[in-house]
Amino acid sequence: MADSFFRRVWRWHFWAGLVACPVLLVVALTGALYTFREEIEDWQQADVRLVEPVGERRPLSEQIATVKAAHPDWKPTRVTLPADPRKSTVVQVERPGAEKGALPAVFVYPYTAAVIADGDVRSPFFSAVLTLHRSLFAGTFGRIAVELTTSWTLVLLISGVFLWWPDRWSRVWGVWLPRLRSNPYVVLRDLHTVGGVILAPVIALIAFTGLFFTVVWLWSFNGVSNGAGNFPRDLLAAPPSQAQSAKATPVSVDVAVAAARERFPHQTLSLTLPKKPTDSFAFTARSRGGPSVDGSVAVDQYTGAVLSDKRAEHLSAVEQARLYVLPIHMGTIGGTATKVLALVACLVLAGLGVSGMWMWLARRPAGRTGFPRASEARVPKLVVVLILLLAVALPTVGLSLVVVLAAEWLYGRLRQRSPASTTIETVVEAPVLSVPHELLK
Repeated sequence: MADSFFRRVWRWHFWAGLVACPVLLVVALTGALYTFREEIEDWQQADVRLVEPVGERRPLSEQIATVKAAHPDWKPTRVTLPADPRKSTVVQVERPGAEKGALPAVFVYPYTAAVIADGDVRSPFFSAVLTLHRSLFAGTFGRIAVELTTSWTLVLLISGVFLWWPDRWSRVWGVWLPRLRSNPYVVLRDLHTVGGVILAPVIALIAFTGLFFTVVWLWSFNGVSNGAGNFPRDLLAAPPSQAQSAKATPVSVDVAVAAARERFPHQTLSLTLPKKPTDSFAFTARSRGGPSVDGSVAVDQYTGAVLSDKRAEHLSAVEQARLYVLPIHMGTIGGTATKVLALVACLVLAGLGVSGMWMWLARRPAGRTGFPRASEARVPKLVVVLILLLAVALPTVGLSLVVVLAAEWLYGRLRQRSPASTTIETVVEAPVLSVPHELLK
């Protein structure tokens, strides 16, 4: 019975991996590439993004003035003031005729206030990589396909750990370390299993946090948690400036920068400039590593008074956890070390799909599909409960299970009515064994 249930889990694992493999490969490889987007863009555009620190930085008002002088018809809207002294100031602008989705910006040398060049906040290449990663260039349908694949990745990890679970924990080779001197199939099988098990916690974290950027799961999560899946809006909300007379003169932007720097001296500041008379100077602060946002500051554009000073540590536990979703998903949570770990996890995840397909083709008997045969083993009640919990926690998995079960029922009914069903079963079925470690010596 245990072996029969093992075969059943293997069959689930096989079919889920086979269906998810194409999308999983694309998502994993684009995720690996995007992990080091900032470093790659700095290298590609070093002449505009990186500067030589010489003296003191010029006031932001002077830097904005040079942008307006160079491009009178461009309206500055946002400014990034990097904490890193080797980075240029980035002034985002509203530019007539800009392409939809573009983030036009002007890069300024902060130590002389001279304009370096104009360009885009994110390179077109990485914009395409991100779109491919999120939606496969297929809009909402693509986003749901990516979500379904991400959800099933978690199922694949759980079933994979079950199939790996050793009878003897003291065994090292084939359990904790791959047997690299065995025959090619065993080597590939061990690399697939051991690599997946060792990095399963990291891959699971990346996959789970990725669900916060999907459609169905996030909508369901927000419905259950009263919007806890959304980025904490209260942290970013800036109170309006106090009502002033029509002739009131706004204070210099340098006053607002000084107030924000006093509160966040070592963080990168993102400033949204006022568009309307009632708007305030709105700052968000973030540091390298840690949460997405450390805090926010709002400064009255007429009086220079600080209207709000909000810190991430003052939020509720759920809201603070939400601030760590993006850093965990992208691997920036601990700086370069966790970025490397995320990169390795993405590459291993891609390798799991490729090696799984390779193993299936390698052991497939000539002239047969090599699909694992059905098992009549009863599913333990605990596993049934786990499946139901996963179906609820991962809505797209639950919906796809309904479709799969309906298809299997329909296929079974059709086979019962077909006089050639026995012949078909003989041709299609192949003795694909999910072989225990002891048989793979």
